[in-house]
Amino acid sequence: MRTKGFTLIEIMIVLVIMGVMSAVATISITAPSYSRFLASAEKLTATFSILSDDAIYTSSVIACSLGSGNITCSRYRDGEWEDLDLKKLLSWSWPSGLVVKQVLINGNPIKEKQQIKFLPSGDNDSLSVEVSNGEFSSWIDSDLAGRYKVSN
Repeated sequence: MRTKGFTLIEIMIVLVIMGVMSAVATISITAPSYSRFLASAEKLTATFSILSDDAIYTSSVIACSLGSGNITCSRYRDGEWEDLDLKKLLSWSWPSGLVVKQVLINGNPIKEKQQIKFLPSGDNDSLSVEVSNGEFSSWIDSDLAGRYKVSN
């Protein structure tokens, strides 16, 4: 005859299931912070690619000033510079929490107020940008073909 209650095996199975679920929850909560950082860096990488492509498609020079937490650009068209509305060009804004640590053009640190230029020929200077979110840091680099990528 069986009495009311749970057996030791049933209780052990429930404890194992709860332990596995807790471990999975803990891993899924802490792991994405690096993934979120890389996603933010990839957004900035895509921004550089879009600006480079737009300079080629519109046959105009695009010059950008890269601040620690923002980017402003202007386009040289018909003999004068006009501000470029990045909201019309991009479907995202500056990645949250991403900060620019340093910018190198052709391996040299940029001077104060020096702009990054995207040329209509696509023959842009080599660009390296160090970005950080306070916890992680990475570089965004361009290659000779004008592609931009995040490197660790």
